[in-house]
Amino acid sequence: MLKLIAVTNRALCKQNYWDHMEQVAASDIDSIILREKNLDEEEYTNYAKKMQRLCNLHQKQCILSYFGRVGVKLHIPRFQCSLDYLQSHTAITYYMTSLGVSVHSAEEARLAEELGAHYIIASHVLPTPCKPAQPPIGLQELRNITSAVHVPVYALGGITPETLPQLAGIPIAGVCVMTGLMTCDDVPAYVQKLRQTMQ
Repeated sequence: MLKLIAVTNRALCKQNYWDHMEQVAASDIDSIILREKNLDEEEYTNYAKKMQRLCNLHQKQCILSYFGRVGVKLHIPRFQCSLDYLQSHTAITYYMTSLGVSVHSAEEARLAEELGAHYIIASHVLPTPCKPAQPPIGLQELRNITSAVHVPVYALGGITPETLPQLAGIPIAGVCVMTGLMTCDDVPAYVQKLRQTMQ
């Protein structure tokens, strides 16, 4: 079964952030990437502590981002970063048992794998309201990325119950969803729609 990874963005949340994240963590997802931009390290640490408790409560994986030191300090060995970050913080591979790297091309995916990535996040695959000025990498490049590496590949960007069928036949390990999950009013129903389409 394809994995479903939730990606957080408090700027998109219409209700209380932690109430919403409680619903996300309780739903039929596999893990949560704490992707909260514009926080300093201390603020992010506090968010990470809360998210880890929430994920533990609902038996989900908490994946950190941006601050590798926070993961080391809190003993959370799951981290997602950009290729640029990995290139300038290569030691992070020694501390993480699960390291995901975001890429935009097959060439970047190969480099990320060589540098120690355990999985790849290909972004952004389809048009998304979060990046209206940036063209998506498209389905063919997603195929190229899956062919270029031996590690699992996840698709991010523009993924909704309506667009998921476009990914059929591409050997991805799962999808990452941010906008839909952070803006929906009924999290369980939205996740159920995603799961039904992913089957």
